Amino acid sequence: MFVRGSIAIGILLLANAITGYSQDAATKWINENAYVIKVDTAASTTDLNFLAAEWKNNMVFGLGEASHGTKEFFNQKRRIIEYLVVHLDYKRLGFEFGESYIAPINQYLIDGTGDLTTLMKNMVLYNTEEIYNLFQFIKQYNNEQPLSGKVSVFGFDREEYAADPLNRDKFMAENIVAEQRSHKLKTIIWAHNVHIAKDTTMAQYQGMGYHLQQKFGESFYVLGFDTFKGAVRIITQEDESAKRDFETEDGSFSAMFAKANHPAIFIPFNKKPNPFSRVQKNITNIYANWTQTRALPIIPGADFDAILFIKTTTASNIMASGK
Repeated sequence: MFVRGSIAIGILLLANAITGYSQDAATKWINENAYVIKVDTAASTTDLNFLAAEWKNNMVFGLGEASHGTKEFFNQKRRIIEYLVVHLDYKRLGFEFGESYIAPINQYLIDGTGDLTTLMKNMVLYNTEEIYNLFQFIKQYNNEQPLSGKVSVFGFDREEYAADPLNRDKFMAENIVAEQRSHKLKTIIWAHNVHIAKDTTMAQYQGMGYHLQQKFGESFYVLGFDTFKGAVRIITQEDESAKRDFETEDGSFSAMFAKANHPAIFIPFNKKPNPFSRVQKNITNIYANWTQTRALPIIPGADFDAILFIKTTTASNIMASGK
């Protein structure tokens, strides 16, 4: 028994030596290199000033999420979008949603046509107070801009893609490439982590992010979102806005990130030395429906350039009628 245990320990130490990875060293690296993010989403965006250097060369920015139903993800994404629009001249925002639903919202954001609450009713898990607040920020920003300076939104998904799920990501990427070719403006892409990841580790097939990476290269930057535990909004057969509690397993990146000194952090994987190089572990992954598996593997730096981690999260707030 002792010999077997010694062999196992030796193998573990050898693996750590090869990858340069140990949990204690990785946690220490995070505490030294991660940027602290304000939890108060009503606060100014001054804590995001580091983004100007982090994203100085990119034209297409992938903004992920570990679920489509997390309040804190939506709020932090609104803050990031606000910073990108105001300080870094981003003018296009694409959603993992059908263009037929997004186009009327874009018209509202450009010239005020329609009622935003009514226009958002069919957005299912995106019909939330958090995304309503995002759209209202864009509308207020646009009110002060000439037509050429306004922010516009578009949908790069299509209902017919559901019939061909293996090619859906390729089709969505082609739509984004066409949009970028047409407008030639700095663009933000809002999608689930699985779709936005650059490599094939998480999706285990050539996802949308893979295709975008092939097209845009170093000008494509991807920020994934992760959490360790909390509550999430999902779709069930009985309810389009059900809530479930979750906690990601021990041994995952999520559990390790949760040991950091701060509850909300931006972890850049371009800082050297990177203790995560070639290391594969799980992060939280919750689809729109409640599946048995709620975590998928990533390789930091390969799949995502950075991760914004929030230790404890809550379910998004579905819009009340008559807002």
